[in-house]
Amino acid sequence: MSAQYNCQRCHLPLVIDSSLTNLTKAQGHLLTSGRLGYGRDRDDNGEKLLGNPPFIPAERQRRLDRSTSNVREPALVDWRSDGDSFVILPQFEGQDEEREDDDDVEDKIVSTRVKMLSSIFNLLSSKGDLDYPVCGECAKLLIESMKLQYDQVIKERDAYVQFLQKLENRPGQDTGKLQDTMDHINDLKGKEGDLLKELQGLEAENDQLDDEIVSLEKELETIDKEEQQFQMELNRQAIEVDELIKERDTVTAEYKFNLLQLEKLRKTNVYSDTFNISHDGPFATINGLRLGSLDGIRVPWREINSALGQVILLLATITTRLNFKLVGYKLKPMGSTSKIEKYEPDPSNPSKPKVTILEAYSSGDYQIERLFNHSNLDNSLVAILDILSQISNHLQKYDTNIELPYKMVNHKIGEASIRLGSKVADDEWTSACKFLLTNTKWILAYSSAHIPLR
Repeated sequence: MSAQYNCQRCHLPLVIDSSLTNLTKAQGHLLTSGRLGYGRDRDDNGEKLLGNPPFIPAERQRRLDRSTSNVREPALVDWRSDGDSFVILPQFEGQDEEREDDDDVEDKIVSTRVKMLSSIFNLLSSKGDLDYPVCGECAKLLIESMKLQYDQVIKERDAYVQFLQKLENRPGQDTGKLQDTMDHINDLKGKEGDLLKELQGLEAENDQLDDEIVSLEKELETIDKEEQQFQMELNRQAIEVDELIKERDTVTAEYKFNLLQLEKLRKTNVYSDTFNISHDGPFATINGLRLGSLDGIRVPWREINSALGQVILLLATITTRLNFKLVGYKLKPMGSTSKIEKYEPDPSNPSKPKVTILEAYSSGDYQIERLFNHSNLDNSLVAILDILSQISNHLQKYDTNIELPYKMVNHKIGEASIRLGSKVADDEWTSACKFLLTNTKWILAYSSAHIPLR
């Protein structure tokens, strides 16, 4: 054989005995199939018990009998019976002799024997803690070690036997303790029954609590849904409240703005805006129209006539606002050709007053025309001073402390004559025109601020 085996303990090469190397396939199959019961050293008379049988209490013996009553005995096969002493394998008969000269068949036979020996060694190794094959020296050492173990086991067995005999020799010494133990066991069984009843009650209570928990969970789910709906409704109302607050803030802001506008309108003097009285150098102006004329600065009569028309319109507006009726005069605002009607008693007809038309304008282009026109213009200017005096006296009914900036007496205002006469331009007349517009502006401001509309 070409296979080389080593000792599994010392790892030295081994020489396999010819009894193993010359095994036939039938013999190898019989060894590896386990039918010989390798390693079992049986005695026809059975095993010999060491010492007397051990003492087993009756209760434990009955329990053992009950537990083993249904166990079936394994069917043991006697490997020494005549029927199993050998196996006839027809496929192996005469094959060795017929194929001795065939090299390929010889190689197969060697391989088969190697596999057979490996199977035998594996089977032997599986029967114990030792791996096979082993050499003779290692086998002797193992036998000696196993003898020592055997002696140790014998000593332990003898010690157990002696202890068992001692227990058997005093069977009644622990009877009292045993009875106490049995009584204690019975008490424990009673307590166990009570505890089982209590446990059943607790389990029933637990089931009841589980049902209550399920009910509470359903109720909680319902409450959660209601809370969710409540939150949705709350959010909707909060949105509505926010919208209302925004609308309120908008209305409040608009209201405040309107109040400011109203206050501004109340403080606004439309008459002052309509009749803007100011000055332009040495001249007084009304709505940008100069009233007066100087030698060095000649103002066209068209502008002077328009300024006088604005003055008559302003006086008519003030009297209308104050609901005041002039005595002896009626204003006729007609732009640059405005007039004043003057009413005087007529001795020839006392029932009907005499009406004189005073023209508040002049061309002044020709000398003769200036004589007539300026005389008519002077009468109109004196009438304007008289009208201002009547309005001032009317305002003193509301406030006795009223005093105009420039005092007016007959044809003079602030010691300056309002009459122009035949002069084309005059410093005094220009100053009187300025004083006239100043008093008119003061009356306009006071009546607008202190006298309510009627």
